[in-house]
Order: sequence, then C-alpha cells, then structure tokens
Amino acid sequence: MTDELRPYREYKNSALPWLGKVPKHWDVRRAKYLFRCIDIRSTTGEEELLTVSAERGVVPRNSMKVTMFKAESYIGHKLCWPNDLVINTLWAWGRGLGVTKHHGIISSAYGVYRLRPGFDEYTDFIHHLLRSAAFHWELRVRSKGVWISRLQLTDDAFLDAPILLPSPAEAEAIVRSIAAIQRRINRLILNRRRLIEVLNEQKQVIINRAVTRGLDSEVSLKPSGIDWLGDIPAHWRALKIKWIARINPSRSEAFHLREKDEPVVFLPMERVTARGEVHASESRPIKDVWQGFTYFRRGDVVVAKITPCFENGKGAWLGDLPTEIGFGTTEFIVLRPGPEVLPEYLYLLTHLVSFRQLGVQSMTGTAGQKRVPPDFVANFVVPISPLEEQREIIALVRGETAKFDAAIEEAQREIDLLCEYRTRLIADVVTGKVDVRQASATVATSAAADIKRAQPKRTANIYFRRSVFAAEIVHRLHDEPTFGHVKFEKLIFLCEKRCGVDTGSTYHRQAAGPYDNRALRSIDSQLKKQQWYEAAKGENGYRYVRLNKAGGHRKYFDRYFADVASPFDEIIATFRKSKTVQCEIVATLYAAWEDLLAENGDVTDDQIVEDVLHHWHPSKQQIEESRWRRELEWMRAKRLAPETGVKPCQ
Repeated sequence: MTDELRPYREYKNSALPWLGKVPKHWDVRRAKYLFRCIDIRSTTGEEELLTVSAERGVVPRNSMKVTMFKAESYIGHKLCWPNDLVINTLWAWGRGLGVTKHHGIISSAYGVYRLRPGFDEYTDFIHHLLRSAAFHWELRVRSKGVWISRLQLTDDAFLDAPILLPSPAEAEAIVRSIAAIQRRINRLILNRRRLIEVLNEQKQVIINRAVTRGLDSEVSLKPSGIDWLGDIPAHWRALKIKWIARINPSRSEAFHLREKDEPVVFLPMERVTARGEVHASESRPIKDVWQGFTYFRRGDVVVAKITPCFENGKGAWLGDLPTEIGFGTTEFIVLRPGPEVLPEYLYLLTHLVSFRQLGVQSMTGTAGQKRVPPDFVANFVVPISPLEEQREIIALVRGETAKFDAAIEEAQREIDLLCEYRTRLIADVVTGKVDVRQASATVATSAAADIKRAQPKRTANIYFRRSVFAAEIVHRLHDEPTFGHVKFEKLIFLCEKRCGVDTGSTYHRQAAGPYDNRALRSIDSQLKKQQWYEAAKGENGYRYVRLNKAGGHRKYFDRYFADVASPFDEIIATFRKSKTVQCEIVATLYAAWEDLLAENGDVTDDQIVEDVLHHWHPSKQQIEESRWRRELEWMRAKRLAPETGVKPCQ
C-alpha cells in the first residue's frame, strides 16, 4: 500500500513550527472551534473505572496493571462517554490522551472534551492526529510546569491548540489507511516476536539440559529426590540455594562508605534485561542511595522478584559492574555465590524452567504487585556439579546460545525499526505529507475481495482451523500445573466466545460445564497427527506434552486469527493461573447467561444462578450458591459478559 502513497499536488504554509506545509485545501482551526469542555460528575461512583494509557489510549482500568491508590468512593469523579476526548493533563506531553470508546469514571484531574455538532465525522481522525508523533511538539510546549513530571496542559491551553481539518471524506480515508498500516505492520511485529519467543525457548532447552544433566550423555545417574528435577549425574549434589549462596547480603560490610559522595552504579529495573544484560550508565552518590534501595557488590547475581519481570527472566550476573558496590530497585533479590558455585553458573541456575514456574506459584501480594518471596529462592533445590564441570557447562552454554542471542538481537532491531516506521508513516498520513485517498480505496476493495476469496477455504478447513486455535491454547499453557483436559475444554469455549470464532463445536450441558466431547477427541487427534502436542494420561489426569513439531501451528494461527489476538490474549492471561473449578464455573455461568439472553433479551443474576443450579446438571449443586454469585461479580469486573443474539448451548 505504501508504494501508492504520493504527496498532494499543492501545499500551503501552515505557519506552525511542527507542521510546515499542509495540503492547500485543508483547514487549520483552533481546538475550541471543534470542542467544548465537559465536566459531569458521578452521583453513584459505580460506573466503570477508566484510565489513560500512552500505548492504548483510554481503556478500562481493570485491563491495565495499575497499582496506584484506589479511592474509597468515586462519587464526584468525572464521567466520560464514547467519542469524548480524554486528556491526562499531567501526561498529555507523553501521549496520555485519546478518544474513548467507553463510558465510565476518570480522574477529576483529567480533561474531557466533546466535539461540537457537525464534527462527529472527525472522531477517529482526531484520535490519531492528537496521538501522533507530529502533534507531540504542540502538546509539549503547551504543557507548563517547573519539572517535566509536573507539566500540566490546562483547558485553555488545549482549546487554543491548532487542529488540522481535511474534508470528512478524506478524514475517513485517512482513518481507514491507518488501520491498514497498523494491521500490516503489527502482523510483521507479531511474527518477529513469535520468532524471539521460539529462539528463547530453544536457548532455554540448552540451558536446562546442561545444568541438570551435564555434558556427558553416558554419565551414571542417581535420583535427586526432587520431583521436577528427576535424575542427576551420580557425582553431583542437589542443594538448596541458601547452602551455596547468601541471600540479600547485608550492606553493613560497606557501612564506612554510607556518608560518601562517591558515585556508584544505580540499577533501576529497566537497566537489566531478560538476557542478563546490564546497562550501568546511571550513577548516584552513595549517601543518596544508602537507604531505601537494594545493595549489591560486583560479582553478585540479581533476580527480579516482581511480576511480570520474574516470569520474563529479568536478572543478571554483575561480574562487570563498573563500581565495587552498587544499589538498585527494591524489586531485586541479591544472591552472593559461595565457594561451591561459580557466579555465572549460579545465574544460569536462576534460568531453570522450574525455578520460574514454581516461583510464580509461590508469589504473594495483590494483582500487579505479586512478588516471589526470598524464602522460596533460599529453599529452592538446584543441581550442583564440581567447579571444573561448571566451567565447561558455562563455556558450552555461551557458545551454543550465542547464535540465538544474535538472532534475537536482530529480530528486536527489526521490531524497533518497524515501530519507528509505523510512527513516522502515521504522522505523515495525519498531517497530509502523503495522499492516501487512492490507496485507501484500493485497500477497501482489496479487503473485500480477500474476504470473499477466503470464505470458502475457511469453511472447508474449519476442523484444521479449530485444531490450530486449540493448539495455541495448549502452546501457552501446557507447562502450567493447573492445565489439563477439563480446563482446556473450558478455555476453548471461552476463547471462542470472546473472540467470536466458530470452530464447528456443539456444546452440551454436562457435569463439567459446556462440553463437546467429540470435538475434544478430534482436537487431540489433530494435535498428535500434526506432531504438535499429545494428550498423555497420568495419575492426575491428562497433561499435554510437546512433540517434534511443537509450535508449528503458529504460522497458521497468525494467518487465521491475527484479528482476534487481543481478546485471545486477555482470556489466556486471565485464566493462566486459575484452577480447573473456576474455569468450569465461569464457562458454565457464561453459557447459562448466554442462553437466557438469547431467549429473553434480558437477564438477572437470580435467573442465571437458578438456571445453573436447577436446569443444568445435578452436580452443579455441589458448589455453593454464594460461589456462583461471587464469580458472576468477578465476570462483570473482568468484562466477561456475553453478547445477545447467540446460539444456545444444546
């Protein structure tokens, strides 16, 4: 599509420093010409809580990992409605604004603006223009304050800002073109991220194998006594980390330095990567960081303890720390290796798959603020080989993973370039540097033709598509201790519903909730046939194990289901750690709720619970009524209410 983009034939000077020339027939008006301020307050405080994200615009607060203080009451807070422009007045310069698609409560400090009659057709165009890189200059200079973190955009300052106005038809074409640009570039970015994930998985296999079995495939083995570890080389030992390393060593050893002005390395979380890289360019005087931060020394190992940094593998061996001691975020756990373990080997041990998985299960705290307790790290049992063997393992891992690191770095560089290109291209489109009118018409025609051509193929291939859809669920969750056959079936149901995907399944009202046994058997058969995953029955039920071509479904998933990636991701994230019984309850409530909506068009909680307990299956009565009602409230909080006009469960 970008090959078809050309400049307009005629331009005029806009007299704006950030804009330069604009198409001759475009208009430039002050924001007050288009917008009026809105200040309507909640009388109940019960509307949905919203927040403003620099990346996503205005979104429900429960969809973000927002950790700030929650008010006891939201009575008197501002309200906004769909198509209102919402601006975080203290973060406007950082893209903290957007046109909302939601009705709800926002901070009283936010600005709310509504388009005047006659300008409704510009809603989406305005959203893209104000969030573009080009308009950033205008927001930055109009936000006033002493420090950048306290810059504020007042109503008067915003309403005096210049707004570009193409014709309504052009504005629509621009919005359509931006959607096409984002769709195509996002697909490329998604492919690069998938590649990085696969490369990291391959790295993990090398590390796991080397530090749990060593380099000699013929070595004699012995039971380790640890379930996740299994057998280890007979001359190795299984030891708790606290026996080979000190956990969070005391800063008292550097007590004599506490009042010094001497600069030392300071490491915020963002200065340490999941690949063990340390960007030690920031320094602070010792006396300024002595209290309130984590202390470490050159040669220590740091491990992120807060979610999601822990799961992502953030941590490092500080062997090349520029200063002898340093300080950093309180979200680090520090390990100081003893004489039985090499520092770099200790770092490798923190990358064991089971260390991460079991660490997640041990986390405590509220959502978005969960942390791995130091006691978990201290008592985690790891395999320890002789020092000389540790050196050999380190050398092998370095050599074997170097090629993966290089490929990951290249893929990340491509992602960064794609993001920059997307930002620049969108800015050029919304400011009239390129003419998208013809390209937009081509995109619309091409999309319609693509849909028409693809429809017969999708219908004929529905069972393969179903196996691909299901394989992505297995791929993401097969290592989770709570994931088995029943949870799998419930997540297929919920993902289908939330994504609006029809896989040809027919769900029945059975004991474990909405269930299609025939479809599940077909899926299991397809997963095994494609050599992706196999359902293996064990003492505690079915578990899914990787086969030779595990992950091979992804190219098809990206092809068939890229448009529903966001709701799919939300369901997986929401239920990743959920126990089977909760998945069963939620899926059952969803199905009953959906059936009642299809019949009546409206439904109460009493009707849903009555339907589940007395018109589904007798086993449902084994779960207390209060539990069903609590889960209904949870579903509403998570925006898991079904839509009307659906096919009832059989």
